[in-house]
Amino acid sequence: MGSYPLFRQQVLNNLINNAIKFTEKGSINIVIKCAEIIDETVDETIELRVSVADTGIGIAQNEMDRLFRSFSQVDGSYTRKYGGTGLGLAISKQL
Repeated sequence: MGSYPLFRQQVLNNLINNAIKFTEKGSINIVIKCAEIIDETVDETIELRVSVADTGIGIAQNEMDRLFRSFSQVDGSYTRKYGGTGLGLAISKQL
């Protein structure tokens, strides 16, 4: 089983924490679905699909590609207001 549970936990933490950090009012919806059972005889057999949607500050379509780059934030003022390093989503993508 190795470190996979920690990887999954880190990815979920990053996604959920970002949704909470950037949503001052409104809602956050988290959906986790079993997409596929690959092999019932092995512990690591389930493929999960995770979707996080929020009514937060939003991101312009032309800025979306910056979301998953290391040390990148869509707007420098976000760092001053919300904190963070711009690593959470980049790490999540790699995991």
